[in-house]
Amino acid sequence: MTQREAVTAPDKTPFWLFSGSVYGRPGVAEACLDLQDRHGLDVNLLLFCAWAGTRGRRLDNADLGLLRSASRPWHDEVVAPLRAARRWLKQQVVVPDDLGEAFREEVKGLELQAEMLEQLVLYQELEVPEGAGDAEAVAANLRLYLTRFKPLPTDDDLADLAAILHGACPEVAPVHAIRILED
Repeated sequence: MTQREAVTAPDKTPFWLFSGSVYGRPGVAEACLDLQDRHGLDVNLLLFCAWAGTRGRRLDNADLGLLRSASRPWHDEVVAPLRAARRWLKQQVVVPDDLGEAFREEVKGLELQAEMLEQLVLYQELEVPEGAGDAEAVAANLRLYLTRFKPLPTDDDLADLAAILHGACPEVAPVHAIRILED
């Protein structure tokens, strides 16, 4: 079965399993969200860049364009509005806190499902066979995605990319991750 064939369990794809593991590591979620908030980067695409690199796939501009074109409608029309609603609900003062929090948790669950489906779109759009990856491939993919939007990364950008790189390749120390990203 290829990645493009129908997937009956999107929560069992290698990309989704990788994302859950890496996103839960110290500093990764914060780094992804900081890059999302600063530059409008798509967290799922950041994670896809890291995943592809761990499998030995170096992405190019055409790959990124293909991935963004495939996932952007879903991201913009479903994921982003759910995220905005969840964030608004966290600060709302209209509904009593206990009722508002319960509803916010339901929206959060929907947002997670939407993220999983966006990841399925990415997973099925670009074939990434299992292979031997390395930290340099992960770094190249992450940097390529960032520099499409921010040609000169700041120190904060590099620190966030290093956190994601370290999360994807735990054997690479954070200080070494920054060096790899600067090369």
